[in-house]
Amino acid sequence: MTDLHLDGNGMAGLLGDILGTEPTTVVRRCQSCGDRQPLGAHRAYRGAGVVLRCPTCGDLAVCIGFQEDQVTVRWFGAYRFALDQAPEE
Repeated sequence: MTDLHLDGNGMAGLLGDILGTEPTTVVRRCQSCGDRQPLGAHRAYRGAGVVLRCPTCGDLAVCIGFQEDQVTVRWFGAYRFALDQAPEE
């Protein structure tokens, strides 16, 4: 990590709000290098919005932009979410 970025764990709250699930464990397969890494391992760059980049090749993973009352998210690559199991009765 540097002054310019932090790891994806730093964006856990924002991503959790967007996804409705624990985001740092979501596994992403990069569209460029094919590496599979959890979002928590990705580099998060903050500016006018937030950009997450592949920790292996640096290609785009997620771009998050903020407007007045909305959030725009662009996803790159393939994502694997664990499905919650139905509650036991």
